[in-house]
Amino acid sequence: MFRIPSILAFVGGVALAASALPPEHAEFFEKRIRPILASECHECHGAKKQKGDLRLDFRDGWKKGGESGQVIIPGEPAKSLL
Repeated sequence: MFRIPSILAFVGGVALAASALPPEHAEFFEKRIRPILASECHECHGAKKQKGDLRLDFRDGWKKGGESGQVIIPGEPAKSLL
């Protein structure tokens, strides 16, 4: 299994620097992280609805954050709201 802080750091890295990831990290994101985001987050934070002004379906949404601030702080999962 995986630890949540490690996943948050990884998600932040994927969201902000996807093109620089090794293929195995991109594969991990696509198989393990994206399905969670799709089932648990996109209904309220996707293209059709942005609860709390937070959009998680594209890179700039992750970077901008929402009404509560930045959702993911790369390399600092304890400070990340997600």
